[in-house]
Amino acid sequence: MSPELLQEARRGAALIRLVFMDYDTDNWSAPEKTERLRGITQAYRPGLPQTCRPPGSLWFFAVVMTGEPGQLKDLLDRTIEACRAFGYEWELAASLQARANVLANRSEWAGDANRDADEALEIFTRLGDLWGAAEALSARGEARERSGAYALAAEDFTAALKYAEQIGAQAQTAVLRSRLAGVLMETGEGERAEALIREVLAEHAGANSEPLAVARMFLALWLGRTGRRQEARAEVELLMVQFESGTLAIFEGMVRGFLGWLDLLDGDYELSLERLRFALAKAQDPLTVMVAPQMSSVHMVTAAWALALGRPECARDAARIIGASDGLLPPGHFAPRFERENRADAEAAVRAALGDVAYESAYAEGSRLSVEEAAALV
Repeated sequence: MSPELLQEARRGAALIRLVFMDYDTDNWSAPEKTERLRGITQAYRPGLPQTCRPPGSLWFFAVVMTGEPGQLKDLLDRTIEACRAFGYEWELAASLQARANVLANRSEWAGDANRDADEALEIFTRLGDLWGAAEALSARGEARERSGAYALAAEDFTAALKYAEQIGAQAQTAVLRSRLAGVLMETGEGERAEALIREVLAEHAGANSEPLAVARMFLALWLGRTGRRQEARAEVELLMVQFESGTLAIFEGMVRGFLGWLDLLDGDYELSLERLRFALAKAQDPLTVMVAPQMSSVHMVTAAWALALGRPECARDAARIIGASDGLLPPGHFAPRFERENRADAEAAVRAALGDVAYESAYAEGSRLSVEEAAALV
């Protein structure tokens, strides 16, 4: 290699290590690690040939960790433009699929995610890339799920599964089966969904991987919703052991918030609030905002419920928090059944503690609060 090419190869190796070995949000918030991330964002820019394909394309991780989630969409837009300009076909499909994954996390962008996934699927299928086809179908399924088109989402996850099984991609297959189970829970097929997830966990018993974390999160949520809270906690404890490795720190806030919900149902309101404060802080990390922009609102609703039951004298604040949670939801957010049920129960508890007239007044005040102000109330 020439010196310049060798240097670029070393950058690529460093990016691979960054994403697959040092993936710990707490670790990367340290000043020296933040400086390294900023160095990566200064070394690359959208439109370079090497950012159109792996491993150079992995620099998006540094952009997310140091910037705003909206900046990632602009980065992907410009990368796709560069792929088209350079005539890169496979790279274009990969970039379209990556943008579809980002867009699928927000309901208002679901239509754009569908279009990107459709184009990526066409290219991957024509090129014979079954892995890429499965990923494109998965992204489209998630976009459809986010907009409430559950039957179509199930079709996409099922089709993606067939491709993943053909190439023996066990981890990808486990994730897709878990995602399919999550959709089935929304369509009234909870027993079938639970059986599917338990099959995934049984087949990968003893493993400690991201696919199993996805399966356990879906199972814990279902167990909690169906009144089996001790079983739900047991699944969460296994998840927390996995988080100790640092490889999945991004999900720790979500899981702590879920534990706070279980504490609430068990009547331990103070512990519930303690966990939810932690979860709210995590929900404002840039990476979490990108993956699950609704999480701050979800945690706020549970916190308002805990306040209404545990500290009735704070019921007015609880109503303001619910108002803030509604106002801070991403535009066009389609709430799954768990969020809808949680929201209805929380409002009923706050109204019972405060009265309808006072509730409406405090709710209106809360709708004008920022996420920082509402979190401070909690």
